Formats: sequence, C-alpha cells, structure tokens
Amino acid sequence: MADKKISEEEVKRMAVLSNLDVSGQEEKLVLLFSDTLKYLEVLDELDTSKVPETNQVTGLTNVFQDEKNSKTITSKEALSNAKEQSNGLFATKAVFDR
Repeated sequence: MADKKISEEEVKRMAVLSNLDVSGQEEKLVLLFSDTLKYLEVLDELDTSKVPETNQVTGLTNVFQDEKNSKTITSKEALSNAKEQSNGLFATKAVFDR
C-alpha cells in the first residue's frame, strides 16, 4: 500500500477543529502525522475476517440512575446568599463581549 500522506491544509483544518494554535509548526506536524499513519499501516495487514464486529463491549445497557424527587429550595432561598441578583435571577459579569 502506498504511503499515506497528510497535507499542510489538513493539519491546519485539524488545528481549527481542535482549537489549537499550530502556527509555524505545520511542516513538523505534517511529518509527524504522516509518520504516525505509516506506523499504523501495519493494521491494514491484519486478517480480521474471523473477528466479529463489535460496537459495544461492556455489556452494560441503560445504566442510569432512577429519577427521584428530592428536597428542593425556593428561588428566594437560592438567591439569599447571592452577591448580586436581578429580576429574581443570579447576576454575574458578562462572559462574552457584544
């Protein structure tokens, strides 16, 4: 099988999707990713024809807690120790610029 290569554009796209700053390292990452893909090519040679397909390996199903009513507090109680409040809600500093 021919060597799998990764392009600089693919590295940049992965960086954007991963929210990583890779500026100035694209060429190095192309080599590293290409080396990794070449190393993993050995998996293409494995005979998996007799291995059953799996999509769930733990055997667990519907592992959820039962929903139970529990003691709740009122809005007034929740806001009683709030540093700031506005219209019956917690007030905080803005997270995003407008």
